[in-house]
Amino acid sequence: MRWNLVCTLALAGVLGLAEPIFAGQPCPEKPAAPKDTVKNLQLATKVRERLEASGATVAFVGRAGIDLREFGLIYSHVGLAWRDHPRGRWFTFHLLNPCGEGRSELTDQSLEDFYNVELFTYDAIMVMPSKENQLKLLKTFFSPLAPSLHHIDYNMVSNPWSTKYQNSNQWVLEVTAAALAPENTVNNRTQAQAWLKQSGFVPSKTVIGAFRRLGSRMFSPHVFFDDRDGDERMSGVYNTVTVESIVAFVTLQDRGMTQETVHLDRR
Repeated sequence: MRWNLVCTLALAGVLGLAEPIFAGQPCPEKPAAPKDTVKNLQLATKVRERLEASGATVAFVGRAGIDLREFGLIYSHVGLAWRDHPRGRWFTFHLLNPCGEGRSELTDQSLEDFYNVELFTYDAIMVMPSKENQLKLLKTFFSPLAPSLHHIDYNMVSNPWSTKYQNSNQWVLEVTAAALAPENTVNNRTQAQAWLKQSGFVPSKTVIGAFRRLGSRMFSPHVFFDDRDGDERMSGVYNTVTVESIVAFVTLQDRGMTQETVHLDRR
């Protein structure tokens, strides 16, 4: 199944500066407030229980840190969870954008810390690849190749077919490409993107109006549009990597994968 999500950004909201993800907010996802930590822990516990029951060693895990309803999306951020990480049971490896900065860094966190951010909804997704591909992912994500595919210049809406910037989901996708492609096919980001394109990866499509783009450039340290060609800028339709597009691609590549979701009510 391929996802090709076309998301419409409304012009309402004072030229797009008042709300959600392109609104000049300093953090794509914010640290959790103390009052929310108990609920976040409950969500992480549910995810841990499902992962343990699955028998998986490696899984993709996603969270809903920001409101993406206007894009038709639920999950904002993805990481790779490893059951037997040297630091403990079920640690996650992912890319973070520090608040107020246009750069990114790689990190590993416990599953509980991964979900301990300000969550818009208490939804989580787990994708368990086939055993064969779990081994490939484990080998690649914890090899020198994975950090070499990291690009420090962060862009929340980075172009999937450009190496100028990178968003957190894009790094996970490109390392996944290195894992699933034939051996020695992917040794850099350009090769990763070429293999993804020829292997059927379909980015999500986001419609961003001119006023929203202007507001983003003026007020957001993590949103840029200068990695796009003239056609995208003229049309206002931008390709980007999302959790949902990664899940769709993994589904396309791995018929042995399984998927589960968890939802907790906010109250």
